Amino acid sequence: MKQTLIWVNVALRGIMEACIVVALGIWGYHIGSSQISKILFTGLAPAIGFGFWGAVDFHQFGKRAETFRLIQELVVSGLAALSLYSTGAHLWAWLLAMLSIIHHALVYLLGERLLKKAKETAN
Repeated sequence: MKQTLIWVNVALRGIMEACIVVALGIWGYHIGSSQISKILFTGLAPAIGFGFWGAVDFHQFGKRAETFRLIQELVVSGLAALSLYSTGAHLWAWLLAMLSIIHHALVYLLGERLLKKAKETAN
């Protein structure tokens, strides 16, 4: 049963990440004023969002690493939900926020972590 829930949570994470890309892309499209800027912002907004997500290696923060990673992930998914909400897609924004909360809660309820142990390199 636990293994099944772990795989369900992996699927939830994939759906959540795809929704974040779509939400930021929709927001980027809505903030553009011309067709070219709409297309440009549709690609740039998700790229910047995921750039921020992947920019920091939290392993260097020791005992606080997991907490910082959780905060970062909640901020990214929260901003994606807010950006979607600002476009008028209120229901989808709430669903994304709830999906993020459910996924992150399941991570810890299942005894998992967001950050896996850093692999030591052999010399």
